[in-house]
Amino acid sequence: MNIFEFINENSNDLLSKMREKDKDELLKLLRQYKISLRDKLNLKDNTTFGLELEFGTSKEEEIESKLKSLNYKWLIEKRLNGKYWDFKKELSSIDGYEITTPISFDEVETWKELQEVCDLIKSYNVRIGEKDAGHVSFGSQILGNNIENWLKFFRLYSLYENIIYRFGYGEFECERPYLEKYAFPIAKDLNQKLDKLENPFELPSLRKLFTTVQTQHKVKALQFYKMSKGGTSFEEDRRFEFRMPNATAEPIIWQNNVNFFAHFLYAAKKDLDIDEIKAKINRKFDDLQNIRKFNYIYVDEALELADLIFDNNLDKINFLRQYFKEFKTSYEFRHSDSFIKSK
Repeated sequence: MNIFEFINENSNDLLSKMREKDKDELLKLLRQYKISLRDKLNLKDNTTFGLELEFGTSKEEEIESKLKSLNYKWLIEKRLNGKYWDFKKELSSIDGYEITTPISFDEVETWKELQEVCDLIKSYNVRIGEKDAGHVSFGSQILGNNIENWLKFFRLYSLYENIIYRFGYGEFECERPYLEKYAFPIAKDLNQKLDKLENPFELPSLRKLFTTVQTQHKVKALQFYKMSKGGTSFEEDRRFEFRMPNATAEPIIWQNNVNFFAHFLYAAKKDLDIDEIKAKINRKFDDLQNIRKFNYIYVDEALELADLIFDNNLDKINFLRQYFKEFKTSYEFRHSDSFIKSK
């Protein structure tokens, strides 16, 4: 029996509320499940995102030339609308480079292009190593000018940072060794700053919070670019970035990351019980930002988060499969594609 014979992929079952016997069966079937690349994710129309594919190579000239050829091909096919995938040096390692997407939408063409770019860098056997990250950015218009949305997002992030990090390790069993240098956890600091905001529902306070979360040298888990400066609107597609994911050359992982982070943002617009969220944060406060414990498996929290942010079982199962990985705690930076469906 496969997992979608046990539950219907289009239904919205509360997995966290299942009987223990059913949870055990679900996890058993989950071990056999492999995530597939989808044509579209059906994200909301105002969702824009960008990806940074970091890797190491000595074949940078060939890869850049091939990427230019792909850009030209996509331009002829009228896919790009004048926006290009970019190739540039990545400064965290001697042989490091990165390919960045244009501002992207959840369209069939976007995922086809991503597949082609991943196939390109795989064909040159690029190194996905200890310093390489897989940053995912989104447009600020997703949460917009509603300050309460942003405050709920920060509280949710504080509560589930441990789940977010392990999920973000992608097909690797643990964090990249240099993660703390470039994407340090912020849940404890963020939660304390939220508690100290004098006028939390006023724009200047929110901008101040953005300023304290980010740093000039991009060393924390979230980065807010120009959102801490000037302007009166977050409806202008300003960018903010999730920096914790490991790098990957797997389009399935990239797509699954986008789907998870987008729905995590959507959840901040729901009618949430903030007092309950704060109480949960306080119960686990001593373990916030303890990155060694992020490698532990938190079954109940993961199921709870899946139920909170997703409205169908397919999204939930794809998230959970990447979160659980090999269903063990590991501190070895080792690749595993056991949960990815090959082409």
